[in-house]
Amino acid sequence: METSTNIVALWPRWMENAGTMLRMKALVRSRCCQCGTLMRVEMEDVVARHGANYSLVDKLERCRMVECYGSTFYLASRTYGGQWTTLLREPRLLEAFEELPPVRTAWS
Repeated sequence: METSTNIVALWPRWMENAGTMLRMKALVRSRCCQCGTLMRVEMEDVVARHGANYSLVDKLERCRMVECYGSTFYLASRTYGGQWTTLLREPRLLEAFEELPPVRTAWS
C-alpha cells in the first residue's frame, strides 16, 4: 500500500539547486515560523556559502530578525507575479509549519 510519505515530490528543474536558481534569476524568500517575517534571499550569498549544488528544499535557517529565535523555510517563484512554492516536502516539516503567524514585511 502506498502512503503519502512514499510519494516523491516532483520539483521543476529550476528549483533543483542554488546554482540553477541563481542562473535562472529565480525569486527566493525566507519566512519565519515564529515571527512571520518574510525576507528576500540573495542567491549569490547562498551559492557563496554552500556551493552551487546546495538545495534549499527542506532546509531551515535561524531567523535574522533581531530577538527572534524562530526557524525560517524557503519559498521560490520563477518570476514576479508568479506562483510561490514552499520548498518543503518532508511531512514532519510540513506539519510543523501548518499554522503560521501572519506574514510581516516592511509594510505591515
